[in-house]
Amino acid sequence: MEKRDKSGVLMKDKEYVKYVQLLRKAERDGRLDGYPCPLCGSRYVVKEDAEDCCRVIIS
Repeated sequence: MEKRDKSGVLMKDKEYVKYVQLLRKAERDGRLDGYPCPLCGSRYVVKEDAEDCCRVIIS
């Protein structure tokens, strides 16, 4: 839901710190969108696949 001040400018909603922290932790752990490759950022369901993604290119 958007909030506007008297001049019509959009105001940022309150950020729920605990929710944001849990969301970031879930992304790091691969529970959202899978595990990212540390080099190129491609996402994989299996952590080992993400770790092996660019290892073949580097080798």
